[in-house]
Amino acid sequence: MTFSRKRNLSAFTLIELLVVIAIIAILAAILFPVFAQAREKARQTSCLSNQKQLSLAVLQYVQDYDELYPMAFGWDTGIGGWGWNYRMPVPLSWAVPANARSNASQENWINSTAPYTKNFQIVTCPSGTNVGYEGGNVYTGSNPALVSMTYNGLLMSYPLAGVATPSNLPMLSEGTGKASINGYSLAFPALICANPNQPCVFQPANYSSGSAICASGNGGNGAQSAWFGTFGQATSVHTGGQNVALTDGHVKFRRVAGSAYGTGPSVDFWTGYTADVPGGAWWDGACHLWLFRPDIQWN
Repeated sequence: MTFSRKRNLSAFTLIELLVVIAIIAILAAILFPVFAQAREKARQTSCLSNQKQLSLAVLQYVQDYDELYPMAFGWDTGIGGWGWNYRMPVPLSWAVPANARSNASQENWINSTAPYTKNFQIVTCPSGTNVGYEGGNVYTGSNPALVSMTYNGLLMSYPLAGVATPSNLPMLSEGTGKASINGYSLAFPALICANPNQPCVFQPANYSSGSAICASGNGGNGAQSAWFGTFGQATSVHTGGQNVALTDGHVKFRRVAGSAYGTGPSVDFWTGYTADVPGGAWWDGACHLWLFRPDIQWN
């Protein structure tokens, strides 16, 4: 005699199915931000690596050129003076046809350190936003570099020995925030050098009277009128802050924003925030942006 066993088949009820879907949705809501943070952390690490390579290239340049830091801009033959308030084409091969600004940009720090980097892709941060040419593309060349890094213009042609505290002075930063400029390099901040008959080198302010009195002539001023802003983009490139390369060659993460006044003048470059977009930068009251001055003796 043969016996058989009957199997009872069952299926999910509608309520059980909805419960499973709800659990999956909750898990997704929890995990997706974690995945996004992990992805941004990877981008931050890539950006930090690029910035480290750039900082080493600048330091190699300094050793090869009489211990003077590279220039942020050069002489503009079209205006017969320094190109401090111009965007510098990067690389030079993209500046077609060549004009006065491309002549001035030969001395730009990215172009002048190119023999050491041999790669224009490292000036790009993967967390940045391509805001285009900003101000109009006057060139028809190909392969413009997407520039996310800015150079401390107060170091332009400044002697290595003149930096008071190398471990605290920014050399490279993401000074345009999340904005990446296609084809052009900017200084943050730039030195104002309006006199074509003088060198363009940082000059510290005189504080003997108790307040800042700017040095006369080129390099005496590089404050609010000599930075290009963030083009409406957030300053927090990497989850609440950005990478900064210091003049001693090390790179670190620095917090920005956080409140209307930022995280304070001893830490943050900017202030006057609306959301994460700055309205100004911390400065010494008259002459130079506070955290970029090479003459400050930090504790």
